[in-house]
Amino acid sequence: MGDTTQLRIAMLGELAASYDGEPLDLGGPRQRAVLALLLLARGDVVPAERLADSLWGDQPPTGTASTLQSYVSHLRRRLQPGVPARERSAVIVSEGRGYAVRLPTAAVDAWRFEELVHAADATDDPHRACALLREALDLWRGPALADYAYEPWAEAEAARLTELRTVARERLLAARLDLGEATLLVPELEAMVLEEPLREERWRLLVLALYRAHRQADALKALRRARTTLVDELGVDPGPALRALESDVLAQSPSLEVPRQRTSVRAATVGATGSVVDLAERDAELAAVHTALDDLEHGAPGLLLVEGPAGIGKSRLLAETRRRAVGRSLQVLNARGNQLEQAFRFGVVRQLYEPVLTASERRDELLGGAAAGARVVFDVRHDDAAADSFTVLHGLYRLTLELAVSGPVLVAVDDLQWSDRESLHFLAYLVRRLDAVPVLVAATLRPGEQGEHDDLLTELLVEPAAVVVRPGPLSEEATAGIVQERLGPAAPLFTAACHRMTSGNPLLLRQLLRGLEADGVRPDAAHADRVVAVGSRAVSGMVLLRLRRLPPVATTVARAAAVLGDGATLHSVAAMAGVSPEETAAALTALARAEVVKDELPVTFVHPLVREAVYRDLSAAERQLQHGRAAEVLAAAGATTEQVEAHLLHTGRADVLSELK
Repeated sequence: MGDTTQLRIAMLGELAASYDGEPLDLGGPRQRAVLALLLLARGDVVPAERLADSLWGDQPPTGTASTLQSYVSHLRRRLQPGVPARERSAVIVSEGRGYAVRLPTAAVDAWRFEELVHAADATDDPHRACALLREALDLWRGPALADYAYEPWAEAEAARLTELRTVARERLLAARLDLGEATLLVPELEAMVLEEPLREERWRLLVLALYRAHRQADALKALRRARTTLVDELGVDPGPALRALESDVLAQSPSLEVPRQRTSVRAATVGATGSVVDLAERDAELAAVHTALDDLEHGAPGLLLVEGPAGIGKSRLLAETRRRAVGRSLQVLNARGNQLEQAFRFGVVRQLYEPVLTASERRDELLGGAAAGARVVFDVRHDDAAADSFTVLHGLYRLTLELAVSGPVLVAVDDLQWSDRESLHFLAYLVRRLDAVPVLVAATLRPGEQGEHDDLLTELLVEPAAVVVRPGPLSEEATAGIVQERLGPAAPLFTAACHRMTSGNPLLLRQLLRGLEADGVRPDAAHADRVVAVGSRAVSGMVLLRLRRLPPVATTVARAAAVLGDGATLHSVAAMAGVSPEETAAALTALARAEVVKDELPVTFVHPLVREAVYRDLSAAERQLQHGRAAEVLAAAGATTEQVEAHLLHTGRADVLSELK
C-alpha cells in the first residue's frame, strides 16, 4: 500500500492538501467537494447516491456514476503523486456502492484538532493543557471549509468545528489562569467578551482573572455588566456558574485563588516551556533580576523598579521575578495598583499582607509587639484618623521584619503609579529602613502617570539603592523571530510590516499576531498589507476599554484628534470636538495618562494602531461628517489647500474640491 504518512489535508481554512510538504492540485470545485464530503464522514462509507445529491441536487448530469468514478480516480492520483496506480486506493477506497477515506488522524488537520482538544480536556496538568490547546488552535488558517462554508452539506460540520474552536480558546485561557497569568489575560478576555457578550463562560473567566489580579471592584463591576447584558439581550438572569462565582467573590472564597499544586508546576517548568517569546531581548533586564535575587538570598535588601510605557513588558518581567523567587523558595508578597481603587487607603498594603495573615496561624503573634500598630490597617472597622499615624507605618515595617525572620522576602507591586497614597508612603518608609534586612521591593510603573502621588514615586526613583531598568522596544530582528515562532516561516516584507505597525511593543505585537492567526493570514509578502487592518482590529478592544474608563469628553477629543491625524494643534482639536481649549487640554492629559496620545504638542497618538482603533470606532457616516468638519476647521485656521483637500477627499464633495483647485 502507498505511504500516506507524508500526506496532509487541511480543512481548517480552504480545502488544501500537500504531499511531502509540496502543495497538491486537487482539481475543480466539484472534484474537491468529493474529497471534502468523504473527509466529513471520518472514514465511514458515503454512498454514491448521497455524493451525487450533495454535488448536483435535483439536476444530476448524465452518467453520474462514471463522473464520480472519474473524480475519485483523479483524486487518488493527485493525493499520492508518484505512487503506482495499484496502490492509490490506500487513501480513497471503494466499498459496496460508495467510497470512504482511510487516513491516520494526524493527516487531516480537523481530525488532529479534535484529538488535541479532547486530550487537553482529559489532563489535569494546566501546562500540558496549554501546550495541547495552542497546538490545536495553531492548525486553523481561516474558517472551516471556507470554500464550501455555505453548501448545505458543509454548514453543520463547519459550525460544529467553529464552536469547538471557540471552546478551545476559552479552555486555553482557563488553563493559563490556572498557571497564574491573570494580570496578562484581562485585556484579552475583555476583547473576547466584546466579541460574543452572550457567552457566559467568557464573563466567568474575565471575572476570575480580575479577581486573581487583585481587582475585586472591577470583578464585581464585570458581574454587573454580565447581568445587565443577559437581561437586556435575552431577558434571563445569569446561569448557575456566574451566580456561584458572584457569591464566591463577595465572600472572598479561597477557592478562587490559583490552585497551589498548579502554581508549583508552573514554577518548575516555565523555564523549559518557551516563555522566550515574552522575554525576547530582555537579557540585561533579566540579569538585573538575577543579581537582585542573588543579593536577596545573601541577606542584602534591594529596590528594583521596572519603568516603561504600557505593553513594553514590565508586568512580564515582574512575573518572571516572582517566578524565579518562588523557584528559590523565597517568600513572595504580591499586589497590584488600580486606577479605580486609588481612593481606598492602604489597599495595596492589604493586598500584600492579608494573604499571609489569613493563612498564618501566627496572625496574633505577627501583629503583636512592635507590629501592633499595623493591626488597624487590617481591621475592617479601622479608624481612618488612626491609620495616618507614624505608629501604623512603623507597625507595618515591623511586620515585614517579622516575616523576614523566616527567610528573604520579595515585595512585588505591579502598576505602582496607581497605588493609593498611604501604601506608597509606607513603601517609601520601608525601603529607607531596610539596611541589612533581606527584603527586595520590586515594582513596575509607567512614566508620566504619577499624578497626585508623584512626590512619593519620585522619592522611590531617586532612592540611591534603587536599580531602575527601562525595557526598550523590540528590534526588527526580534520581531521577525517572534512572528515566525507564531505564524511559521515569514517573508521579510511581512515581518517588517509587523514591526512598523507595532513599533516593537510586545503587547501590541501579541495582539496583532492573535488577530492574524484568527484570520488565517499567511505571513508572506502578498499579505503584508493585511497587517494594518488586522492590527487595528486586534488592539481596538484594548484601546476602547481604556477610553471607556475616561470621562466622555476624552473620547470626543480622541475621536477629533484621530480624524485630524497626528500633528493637530490643541485649538484645532478643541474646535473639532466642540469644547473649550481648557477642557481639551484636560482631556488630552487624561488620554496621555491612559497612553492613548503622547504627552506632547502638537497632538500625536502613541502608536498608529491606537489612532486607527479610535478612528475605526466611528461609523463610516460619522467619519465622513467628521472629515467635512475637519476641512472647515483647518480652512478657518489658515491651513494649506492640500491639508484641507485631504479631508474633503473623504467627503465626496467634488464641488468644493474643484473650487479649491
